[in-house]
Amino acid sequence: MVALHTQREMTTDFVKLERFDGGNFIRWQRRIHFLLVPLQVAYVLNTPKPEETENETIVETRKRHKFEHDDEICRGHMLNAMSDALFDIYQKLSTVKELWEKLETKHMQEECYK
Repeated sequence: MVALHTQREMTTDFVKLERFDGGNFIRWQRRIHFLLVPLQVAYVLNTPKPEETENETIVETRKRHKFEHDDEICRGHMLNAMSDALFDIYQKLSTVKELWEKLETKHMQEECYK
């Protein structure tokens, strides 16, 4: 039987993660993803944010609120796993999907040219 991580253990795992300083992006990206999967929030990395609609049902509202909550958890963990310099650059992005894509665009391109 696989034991589930507690919130405290997951926080400890993120604290142990080497802060991303611009190098070894692919390794850091994979580690972040592995840490987000057990929290069941990794889906927000590549899922568009649900838009609020005028005649939204209660189910749609709950789904949107859950997404916003999960997005903030994911975004916070990612930003906390960055160096202060990168945190200052990327903390202004409003969604984790946008953050993930900007990081991929910049740092994947740099690693490909090395």
